[in-house]
Amino acid sequence: MAKRDLPEEEPLNLVPMMNLVTILIPVLLAAIKSMELVIIDTSLPAIGTPSESTEPVTEEKPLELKLAITDKGMKILGAQEFLPDAGGDGKDGLTIPCKNNGECVKLEDYDWSELSKKLQTVKKSVVNTPRDADNVILIPESGVRYEVLVKAMDVTRKIDDAKSLTPSPKKGEKVPDDSNRLFPQVVLAGGAN
Repeated sequence: MAKRDLPEEEPLNLVPMMNLVTILIPVLLAAIKSMELVIIDTSLPAIGTPSESTEPVTEEKPLELKLAITDKGMKILGAQEFLPDAGGDGKDGLTIPCKNNGECVKLEDYDWSELSKKLQTVKKSVVNTPRDADNVILIPESGVRYEVLVKAMDVTRKIDDAKSLTPSPKKGEKVPDDSNRLFPQVVLAGGAN
């Protein structure tokens, strides 16, 4: 019996695959460079029993500023004594209605400039006192859109006009980097239904 001659196997041609990889690497690197991630630091409310504190106890309660966001507008809670137009006894907080006095459907329907003014008034009243705080608790209604939450975080964190909270610097003095801070620690709480 004669042996059959089997054809020799050709080596695998990897050149087209290497060409593809060579082209894809710069494209992927360029795509990663153009993609930018933005992270908003926020924290959840503390759960559990409070730990013992070594700080001296002050007679004044700390500022517990809250901002409720609904489709009817926004309400500042916990700072009524610093807002002269809170009305009445101020227990219900200060309501900032939608610009059109109806429902806030779009981001532009909320009165962000009025919110910023009211928060600046609160910060000016408590700055450098035992009640000075960096926290604000956002309490959104369950149907509030994501971009409204982000805008609320931005407005509560810093002021557009840095001169409004800090005195004018003396000649040759630098303005501190945190001169436009308002309430930089934003805590996102459960919905206000």
